[in-house]
Amino acid sequence: MYHINPKYPNPVQPGDVILLYCAGGYLQHEQEVAGLGIALLATNQEIEYRWLPLAEPIPKQTIENEFEMPDAGQFLQIGLDHHKLFEITQCSFSKAIKARTVDWQNL
Repeated sequence: MYHINPKYPNPVQPGDVILLYCAGGYLQHEQEVAGLGIALLATNQEIEYRWLPLAEPIPKQTIENEFEMPDAGQFLQIGLDHHKLFEITQCSFSKAIKARTVDWQNL
């Protein structure tokens, strides 16, 4: 379950794939994408999703290098702001997760 900060709109719809970036609140995966989420239910307050852990997390530097504009600019504005959602292009998403695999053993 992902709880949405009410000051940001929720662009997520059921069926969307979410890059789950940890800004700083989860120390095991600070400043990296540890997995993907498949949105099952989305409201203005929360998103229920199916967790798909990545075999190898995506570090912040990789995301910064692979995202295209304007996605890269939005990502740089996150800082340590928790619960901020924004939509990215399919191109940025594909470049960020290229050659990554889901760790199916740890679902």
